[in-house]
Amino acid sequence: MSSGTFKSSVRRLGLQWRLSIITIAVLGLFLSLAGLVLDRSFRTSIMTGAQEQLQLVTYALMGVVQEAEDGISFPIDLGEPRLSQPESGLYAAVSAADGILIWRSPSARTSEVTMPRGATDLLPGQWRFEVKDRPDPGKAHAYLTYAVIWEAAGESVLRFHVAADLAPFQSQINSFRRSLIIGLAIVVLLFMAVQLWAIRWGLKPVRRMAREVEQMESGRREKLGDIYPSELTGLAANLDRFIDHEKRSRSRYRNAMDDLAHSLKTPLAVIRNALADNNFDRRLLEEQVDRMDTTVGHQLSRASITGPVVVGQSVELRGLIERLLRALAKAYQHKAVDVELRAERPVEVRGDERDLMELLGNLVENAFKYTHSKVLISLTEESVVRVAIEDDGPGIPASLRERVLKRGARADTVQPGQGIGLSAALELASMYSGALRIEDSQLGGARVVVELP
Repeated sequence: MSSGTFKSSVRRLGLQWRLSIITIAVLGLFLSLAGLVLDRSFRTSIMTGAQEQLQLVTYALMGVVQEAEDGISFPIDLGEPRLSQPESGLYAAVSAADGILIWRSPSARTSEVTMPRGATDLLPGQWRFEVKDRPDPGKAHAYLTYAVIWEAAGESVLRFHVAADLAPFQSQINSFRRSLIIGLAIVVLLFMAVQLWAIRWGLKPVRRMAREVEQMESGRREKLGDIYPSELTGLAANLDRFIDHEKRSRSRYRNAMDDLAHSLKTPLAVIRNALADNNFDRRLLEEQVDRMDTTVGHQLSRASITGPVVVGQSVELRGLIERLLRALAKAYQHKAVDVELRAERPVEVRGDERDLMELLGNLVENAFKYTHSKVLISLTEESVVRVAIEDDGPGIPASLRERVLKRGARADTVQPGQGIGLSAALELASMYSGALRIEDSQLGGARVVVELP
């Protein structure tokens, strides 16, 4: 398997397998380290016990030493029966200061054990413990040497050597290792079973969300459930908002196309009838073409509304309104409109800047278009962000306010002064869970209030 194929296979692993592999790998590493530490600690404990046993044998051997004319001698009963038994696994010897052996136990004489000869540097009162492993476990031994000044030997330095086969100690170590490996293996298996169950239980909400998304894709479900852990609540809410956004977008496109088709019927019929007449009125045709262009632009503007999305940036409304006012002041400079913007501090709204520009642009442009000389814009923030746009124009009669806010209302079916952007502005405000209403202004004209969360 190539490295690329392996990496691709790893990327396709599910969350459950990823978590299981990582957990088992970490657990295996931890238990391996723990096993090494326990094994080393147990081996050290066994070797310490062996050293203590050899020290006791050394003391017992020193206790049975007898004086002789030529130095020292040992009785037949050495106090430790194994020292008198051939191949017993316990051996002893005594060497002089120059390292030459002057006595060996019966068990050492009948065995191939070799006492260390390099202990001549050992000072009186010092102990030396060493282990010499051999490829053949039966020939591995632990050695303990003790140097002492012996008065009966002319106050010369004698070194007592005691050796023991490592096989019994190694057998204890091997038995402990087997028990340790079996115990750790059982722990790993139990932990794996518990961990797999825990991971499966922990990922149950994720699998449920995946099933619900699949049901939504197949049309068997409209939205996700509302019972999720806190870590998934935000994701579920964002997915629901995204799906609602897509539904609203499709509905908006469909409505815009329906309105466009409906709005173009009359001007197309007028143009067709005019072309059928050889003496057609050119001015009439230009009016209908302008009307069609206005209608198409309006419906395309409504269809291009983005609406609230899952992730949006904050838009500072005061700066946005100031940009609109600078542009409209140049477009309507012939009217010399007196504009007042009341905003005590910057106010931010989370949404798409193009949508907010479209929403407020329609309303402010209507105010500029139908005012006589005065436009007042108020921006406040309490529980909601409120934008109020007033003018001193003809206003909108209360009997027509509901009509001009309906979808599909056309400029030629209402009184002059309503504009064509109010229904689009209401639709956009509604998409942001906001509201739009028309009131009477103290300036004498209309007061359009937009509230956004």
